[in-house]
Amino acid sequence: MDNNSLLDTSPKPTRDLELAKKDLDKFGFCFIPNVLIEKDLEQAKKRLVDQAEAEEEQGVSFRDGGVNQNIYLSGNKVNKGAFTLSNGGINQRLWMLANKGQCFRDMVVHPYVDELVGHILGKDFILSTHSANITKPGGVRMGLHTDQWWMPQPIKPGDDFIRASEISRKASDSFLKPDTDLGISPPVVANCMWMLSDFTETNGATEVVPGSHLTGAHPNQEDQSIYPVKQAVSKEGTLMVLDGRLWHGTGANTGNTDRLGVLTTFCAPQFRQQENQTIGLDRKLWDSCSNKLRSRLGFKVWNAYGRIESSVEEMIEPEPKRIGELFPKKLKH
Repeated sequence: MDNNSLLDTSPKPTRDLELAKKDLDKFGFCFIPNVLIEKDLEQAKKRLVDQAEAEEEQGVSFRDGGVNQNIYLSGNKVNKGAFTLSNGGINQRLWMLANKGQCFRDMVVHPYVDELVGHILGKDFILSTHSANITKPGGVRMGLHTDQWWMPQPIKPGDDFIRASEISRKASDSFLKPDTDLGISPPVVANCMWMLSDFTETNGATEVVPGSHLTGAHPNQEDQSIYPVKQAVSKEGTLMVLDGRLWHGTGANTGNTDRLGVLTTFCAPQFRQQENQTIGLDRKLWDSCSNKLRSRLGFKVWNAYGRIESSVEEMIEPEPKRIGELFPKKLKH
């Protein structure tokens, strides 16, 4: 790390949005306390716990974070059958929360999201993934990563480079030790962590490296022992917002209680979403979705991107009119 002053301290919880934005710029993350309180907090917590229990009962639970999980098969292919309790998974992940409760849909369009994610990405951004991570006792640390691992590095004209579709999560030398004289990539991803329980040093609170978003580098996946890792310890109801370039990861749960967190990831509208929200959205919810929520889900056309047929439409429908293969009338006879 070149700028040690960024690593000495971490931001303090604040309700001052201008200070929170400065924290995002300097540290790469900020804390807003008491965003969810009383009824709203209890409702979100209950909805998440009930959903998790039901998914476990119906055999669709996704489990990771187990020390003995065999995640990969030969050829680095993901072992789809590994993510269960019987295969050693511990932490429970829940996906596509836009379908799983009004309290989760409300998070996507929250005023603090407008302000803080908008500070990072600009006024237009879309939901990439809306998920939850229930870290359970015995869950191991995830390891540091950035959510822009796929972003190409700046290069000199004429230099060779890794083709964009061939960038992997295991960072190459050019990502571990970038030439910052060429500049660094701007943020095109932002995260919101909704803390539905206290995040503590023992229950798997998110690990971060303050200031790492400004280095232009990615963390080494082989050895992370030298990094000045801090844990994002805060009270339930807190909203933590992260720059997508920040090095972060789930901590190990060495305690005896679950840690409940909802992770809402946004991206700039010209990038592909992790979860295909436009196909994945439960069609029964469409009429109840505000235009703001529809836009965040990816139904709004942005500068002709995301359109179906005409490039001047403002919003697409979940079941759009499709013009298929046509022939003029004279050829029908």
